[in-house]
Amino acid sequence: MKKPIVSIIVLNWNGKEFIKKCLESIKKFTSPELYEVIVVDNGSKDGSVEMLQQMKKQDFLHKLILNRENLGFSKGNNQGFEIAEGEFFFMLNNDTEVTAGWLENLLEKAKQYPNAAAIGAKIIDFPMWEKHDYKILPDRERMTVCGGAMLMRRQAVEKIGMLDAEHFSPIYGEETDWCYRARNAGFKIIETDSSIIIHYGSHDTTKQTGKEKQFILMNTNRLKAMLYNLTISEMIRHVPGLGLIFVNALSSGQGKLILQAYWNNAKNLKEIAEERKKRKAKLI
Repeated sequence: MKKPIVSIIVLNWNGKEFIKKCLESIKKFTSPELYEVIVVDNGSKDGSVEMLQQMKKQDFLHKLILNRENLGFSKGNNQGFEIAEGEFFFMLNNDTEVTAGWLENLLEKAKQYPNAAAIGAKIIDFPMWEKHDYKILPDRERMTVCGGAMLMRRQAVEKIGMLDAEHFSPIYGEETDWCYRARNAGFKIIETDSSIIIHYGSHDTTKQTGKEKQFILMNTNRLKAMLYNLTISEMIRHVPGLGLIFVNALSSGQGKLILQAYWNNAKNLKEIAEERKKRKAKLI
């Protein structure tokens, strides 16, 4: 059998209804010779495993990894990378559906931008998709793109490594960190609206962590990724955005949560400094 061009990696944790629709959309809207689907189930107890085993027999997916417990986003995706055969990896959230031409268009962009380590698809929340309430913008270079719909070049993964499961578990910040590492290694990160992914909501994350812990993790790890990888001048350019996040947190009654996220990094400044040195040394 010919090797696939793209290995699509989908994580699942008690998302039976969502992942069924996701896999069905891939089969409907994707040329079979282009891809393989690797599903990593992180210890689901909702009947997902039995359903996925049946869908594998029906060729909705090609490889299935069954974890006894929830290993988180980084470790789960890394398991997929390790058995992937494609020239590209595509990380896809289970609470999504793909649309016509999504993968072909991404591969065209990969040809157009040969130095791109990652190309992010356009993610549209389902209500906006239904109302056609979105704009199609030209391609643009980004510092990072969303890991829920991200095409990654195998060559880049082999050069800079997989997701950092040691420092970004169970979730959040891992794709931001990876994109920063890729940029520091000389690659570009591109976002394109030529490939559209429909998103139904953060189903898995909210159920796993609860809203408060989710907020703290998101902000802790986003700042950690910056501190690990960005130069002083790059950090300064992010100050207005971080300030806006802080003000919004205060106005929404989440002041204690955002301060907890900042403290989580402040108390680990020695470890952050050591990690910055390690990352710089790898680039030499």
